[in-house]
Amino acid sequence: MRRLRWLPLLFTPLLLSGCPFVELPEPLPLGPGTVQFNNTDVTLAAGMAELQPAPVDTLSSSVNLGRLNVSGLQRVYELETPANTDFSFTVVARGGGNIGATRLSLAHAASNGLTPQAGVETIAAEGMVLEGAGMSNRGDWLDVTGDGFARVTVRGNISADQVLVVQVPRNNTTIDIGVRIRIGNPSAINLVGGGASSARPGMVSQTIYSSDSWQFGLPSLAVSGDRVSVAAYDGDPTQQSYTSRRRQWLQHDSATGAVTGGNATCNSGDTGFWRDQEIAAQGNVLAVAYTGDGNVRMDISLDRGATFPIQQVVTNGSFFGQRLVQAAIGNDYKLGCLYWQSSGSINSPTSQLVLVEATPTAFDANNTPTGYSFAAPVTVHNVGRDVTPLLMHMAYSSGGDLAVGYGYTSITPSTGWTVISSSKFRCAVRRSGQSNFTDVELDREDNVVPCDPHVSVLGSGPTMEIFYTYEKSDGIHVRYSSNAGASFTTAAFIPSPGANMPSIHARMQGGQKRVDLLYIAPTAWGNEVHNVHWDNFVPGGPSPALYRVTQATAVAGSTPPYPGMPAGYTITSAAWFGYDAVIKGDDVVVVVHEVTCDSYEYYFMQGAPGGTVAFAGSGAPPPPTVLLPGMTGSVAAPNAAHRNQLKILTLD
Repeated sequence: MRRLRWLPLLFTPLLLSGCPFVELPEPLPLGPGTVQFNNTDVTLAAGMAELQPAPVDTLSSSVNLGRLNVSGLQRVYELETPANTDFSFTVVARGGGNIGATRLSLAHAASNGLTPQAGVETIAAEGMVLEGAGMSNRGDWLDVTGDGFARVTVRGNISADQVLVVQVPRNNTTIDIGVRIRIGNPSAINLVGGGASSARPGMVSQTIYSSDSWQFGLPSLAVSGDRVSVAAYDGDPTQQSYTSRRRQWLQHDSATGAVTGGNATCNSGDTGFWRDQEIAAQGNVLAVAYTGDGNVRMDISLDRGATFPIQQVVTNGSFFGQRLVQAAIGNDYKLGCLYWQSSGSINSPTSQLVLVEATPTAFDANNTPTGYSFAAPVTVHNVGRDVTPLLMHMAYSSGGDLAVGYGYTSITPSTGWTVISSSKFRCAVRRSGQSNFTDVELDREDNVVPCDPHVSVLGSGPTMEIFYTYEKSDGIHVRYSSNAGASFTTAAFIPSPGANMPSIHARMQGGQKRVDLLYIAPTAWGNEVHNVHWDNFVPGGPSPALYRVTQATAVAGSTPPYPGMPAGYTITSAAWFGYDAVIKGDDVVVVVHEVTCDSYEYYFMQGAPGGTVAFAGSGAPPPPTVLLPGMTGSVAAPNAAHRNQLKILTLD
């Protein structure tokens, strides 16, 4: 990454010259003192590896904290990078029970030993790019706000020492954290290439939708015949705020190329961190499961998305913090809805993974269900404490077996400034005709902040094959079972520190076991989707091929906030949780959300979620009003100038 160099000595003349600054048109709805924050934990990570703070405060005496109204630091991180070398790290904050107003704020405290005299725009001017959702500029501070979770990634390439301050408000106190990035030796924050240098051959790509809203993202994908259906989030592009979020549905007809859709209001305080909506399809049945309003709901279409006559609430009101809803449909049209929830009190919550299933009540002459009967919720796993869940996945076998890949991260209190996060990766299997799960822990790692286990199955019964993939601090791992989860062996390892969100897709083709593994790979400019491909998967067999599915790019020369600052960069990257993939016959269909932004973009952001937005757990309102019938409404053609592009890729 090239650096955006701006000498701090220019700060004062620029201010004296009267160059304009952007003033916010109104106070931020979640400004200081206007809301009760539920932040409980905060940590820093390089890729998936958790960073540890210094044992003592090595920073306060050398930085002008008074300018930021900070009286002292409760934690200090000393990071190191060679000059002009790409680096990346992420700041993560969470709320208890995974709900409630959660915020972290970032400020630029020093550059090469000098105090910046302008606002957060100097972070970009010194060669650092910020990536995240829910961002708003508050002058010296950039606020990143979410519902039970907030994160911001700092990517950079610098030539002088930089100091950032991270501020995390709690109910009755504030944590101030100093982060010094020194010029020195290579360290964990420096990016390591993932090894994919060539594009996937035989790949077909089509852009089906675009949006200029900061709210757009978190796509989920389902395929039925010639229809590709997508559930995502979007917003009103005319409003520079996070208060107009909606659930956006799209359907692409591969035979005609037509794209239709619909949308519904989204009663959630999230700003784009939780993928709380999932879509699944089988034959004429299309199901959209979602949460965000204190309950989990499932809307079911029996005509491939034209109408949704079944709108089912699958939870009861005694729980809260429902997150990461997943949906699946078996060959027998059984519906599965998987989600995390919290029980107990907001001050002492306990996390649980819950499954609700529905079976058809009858079939019409076309072998399409005419209705569904929902069973009571079943707890797949009770953690016994408050944890941050990972995006999970479930798959029904051809014979009705069910495999669930899931995981979670917990933070253990410790003495001093040490932070210990522990992640566990688990697989639960229920054989057809049985009611109990065999639930086993496959791996664990301390000091890691992962994202997403995923499963794929072949066959059924006692010889069902299970492919289980997950990420650790050193890269992507694959476990394999040939006996329905009774035992697992190590099948593959892709050494790519920081790689995350893997998904695996196994199918038989011409007598060969064809397997594709997809994952997000961090690069200097952002995220790329990479692909590991086996023509015929054999544990311990020939090495697979490694390809690039998308590419992160940057173009120099974007307009700075005001004269005197260096030009920025226009960056294109795969977004946060920016892809999903499913099998379609012999192929794998992938939906990718690519976002193009300016390196100074956060300077112009304003309007975090306001008081009119109900955070999850605040009570369940009536079902959202569907604004368009099913997925049959007209959809505007994609606009290449929009910041968000949604693409459908087919991997042969």
